[in-house]
Amino acid sequence: MEYFSKKSQQQNARNTFRGDVWDQEMLKHLLQSNHEILFQDKSEYQDIVMLRAIDVRMYLNEQLQFSTLDERFYHEALVHPAMTMAKDRSRILILGGGDGFALREVLKYDDVKEVDLVELDPIMLNLARKEPLRNYNEGALLDPRVSLHVMDAQNYFTSTIPSYNVIIVDFPDPADAVISKLYTKEFFRKMAMYLMNDGILVCQAHSPEDAPRVFWSIGLTMQSAGFYSLGYKVYVPSFGDWGFHIASKQGKVKLSTVSVPHYTLPKDLSKLFTLPEELREEKGNSAVNSLDNLILHEIYNEEMPEK
Repeated sequence: MEYFSKKSQQQNARNTFRGDVWDQEMLKHLLQSNHEILFQDKSEYQDIVMLRAIDVRMYLNEQLQFSTLDERFYHEALVHPAMTMAKDRSRILILGGGDGFALREVLKYDDVKEVDLVELDPIMLNLARKEPLRNYNEGALLDPRVSLHVMDAQNYFTSTIPSYNVIIVDFPDPADAVISKLYTKEFFRKMAMYLMNDGILVCQAHSPEDAPRVFWSIGLTMQSAGFYSLGYKVYVPSFGDWGFHIASKQGKVKLSTVSVPHYTLPKDLSKLFTLPEELREEKGNSAVNSLDNLILHEIYNEEMPEK
């Protein structure tokens, strides 16, 4: 057996990073954040970083919803592609997102005049107003541009509300029939009625890695409601690949550079929309979710069986 010499080991340490690209991205994010760096140096053999990373985690029904160590990977991807595509950002609607993280990203845009946030659970909103969450969402719920609506999103749309330039859909995963109704053709059609003709809608679509049929079914359902949509994904360290669909009523829209501070997105947002062939092949196995064919939660539970 041939062994490396000490000299070659030293050379290898200088030239090779063994962590995968997502380890590198997460470390970069942690080093940019307010965590205590205990040690950072190079030895003869390797690059060494030791830090104390303290996070806040939320679990709903025993399922992890976020870790403050990496929630920006998700929320920046949810918000900024839609906000860059929008021709006007005056009025924004967020459905779900009671933790205030998506709201934090929306409020970075100075031209946002009004934001309506619709959240079912008042306890979630109370938590988001207080420490420690208020620190992480940067006090977003206290911004004077924000109006909070504690109600079921299905009851929000009435003839008395105005239209929106951007609608951000941050509902829970469609694990049961109740939540599956939030992802129906009929409900997306209702959203379309309150979206400006040149507006943008974006919807979280679960993990294309773990549940590709759920991912594509959400996109197909949006299309059946009259939207033109595109799927994209990002890697969130706590969850793996995570998917979204962005949509408009007038066909393809143009991506541009994110003009506000962010930490996790590539400079070229088009990279998010490059989906692997094996994922694209699953598109044919998707189905439209509707009130008379409520199937999304069944697909979800087939792809995400309980352990």
